[in-house]
Amino acid sequence: MKLNSWRQRGLFATLTVLMLSYLYPWLYMLARSFMRHEPGLSDGNGLFTLEFYRLVLGNAGFPAFLFNSLLVLGIVLLANVVFSLMVGYAFARYQFPFKKLLFWLVLATLMLPKQTLMIPLLDLMVRLGLHDTLWALILPFCVDGFNLFLMKQYIEGLPSDLEDAARADGAGEIGILWHVVAPLSRPALAVLVINTAIVNWNSFLFPLIMTDTVAVRTLPVALAMFSQGPYATDWGALMAGATVSSLPIIAIFWVFQQEIIDGITSGALKD
Repeated sequence: MKLNSWRQRGLFATLTVLMLSYLYPWLYMLARSFMRHEPGLSDGNGLFTLEFYRLVLGNAGFPAFLFNSLLVLGIVLLANVVFSLMVGYAFARYQFPFKKLLFWLVLATLMLPKQTLMIPLLDLMVRLGLHDTLWALILPFCVDGFNLFLMKQYIEGLPSDLEDAARADGAGEIGILWHVVAPLSRPALAVLVINTAIVNWNSFLFPLIMTDTVAVRTLPVALAMFSQGPYATDWGALMAGATVSSLPIIAIFWVFQQEIIDGITSGALKD
């Protein structure tokens, strides 16, 4: 019993150290955003200020950049949830011609580095007349191969008894998908939302080449350009902007944390 207690303490201490190692960069960023940098002080120690937040939120067009990022993220998340759920359900439950071939093509997209698609996507957006619009940041990312694979594998592990019972009660396939399969797939959907949100929200390269004007910039590109002063990087403004930028992702984790915990602790449903 004593050995077990020491093991628990050791595990707790290890997890605490890991947690602090993950939190330290964010806590440093938060602290640095409130420090005024003065000549002779290497890190602005002891000089508390809200100047950088006033600069970022008031005078730099930051709210417009934040709105662009939130709009793009919201549409991309909604599209990925709908399309991934529908396609994953079709792959998991239906038989149709070239099913295996199509699924292997989906897996093949996971093997391609995203950077190899930049020039073809840019050319496509220019030909469609969507370059330098928010649609150029939305349409190419409405479906993701990993999300399709995730939903297909998760739905295959669900028992089909409830679906059969719903069909016996007269429910259509769309009703079964949204009222039976979707609620059972909430842990997988939570992972899908978090993964898609992190990738899309922090995306820098694609928004950089797909947009030219300030009006359609997203937050990562705007922060990179806004933080550059005439002679050096304005670290205080950059840290303040990055702190505000991190809040939506933290909120998404907070909202969906229970779904992930439930999925880990309870596992798949049993027949």
